[in-house]
Amino acid sequence: MPHWDRDEPQFFDIFELPWREVAEIEIARGVEGRLISKDQRTGAATAMLQLPAGWAATDSGRDATLELFVLDGDLTIDGTTVGAGGVVAVPRGRGGARLSSHGGANVYAFSEPGLPADYYYPDKAVHVTRVWQEPWLMTEMPELRHGIMHKSLRYPDPASGLCHGGPGGMLRFILMTPGFGETRQEVHHDCWEEIIWLSGDFLMPGRGLHKAGSLLNNPAELPHGGLTTQKGTVMLLHCNAPMGADFVPVPHGQAMVDKYLDNASWLAEPEHRDWEHCHEFHVDETAHQPELVR
Repeated sequence: MPHWDRDEPQFFDIFELPWREVAEIEIARGVEGRLISKDQRTGAATAMLQLPAGWAATDSGRDATLELFVLDGDLTIDGTTVGAGGVVAVPRGRGGARLSSHGGANVYAFSEPGLPADYYYPDKAVHVTRVWQEPWLMTEMPELRHGIMHKSLRYPDPASGLCHGGPGGMLRFILMTPGFGETRQEVHHDCWEEIIWLSGDFLMPGRGLHKAGSLLNNPAELPHGGLTTQKGTVMLLHCNAPMGADFVPVPHGQAMVDKYLDNASWLAEPEHRDWEHCHEFHVDETAHQPELVR
């Protein structure tokens, strides 16, 4: 099973992937990258790109909308420069947009051929922002527990009721507060979901421990959860359609959350580990419950 296949559940450390050329993204040709996910039907792809000092390229906007999140370094588009936390979008149909980096940069790149650009970028203008400039919004959905905030990186971004995100899904910068715990599994019926961790710690029984660089890929109809974080965590959430959620009780879900919060050291650095290697956070009752979906 290819690690990047969006049709299959995925959980891996992005930083362990080898560098290679990512031909699926137009501006990635000739630079080192890591292919994170790909839709084999539409050609949509997500990648980490390492742009060298003095790099320059033109994105035609012909085949896909391109959205970039800057991890470090500098990125200039049509004369406007952003640094770490910068967000740049080139809508499909925009025409040539000139991108460059003076000192080099590491970025996450999202290439979406099917994104309805007229909805998100109606004037087809290049979009530039910085995460710290965007407002924090409380993430509210019926049955969702308190303790989650987000910043929208793609507009419009409907954020109320049972379904979040526009017709092409959403791209959000999300904060889960320290001690947050969700004891249930959730299921998204109508969208594929990709989450990239930027900082902090996170545990999802059945999948494992997450840290900065962890990738979680949830196809539609895949139950996943519960979840919890000791120190708090920041992540990028990306999906391809409006996201609703049904919540499903997990046997001993509260015990799993409690076990992690009682035993995850505030002194330890977050790490990436598969669930089968997280024995210290298993509860005794797991031997008597249905196996959690991986």
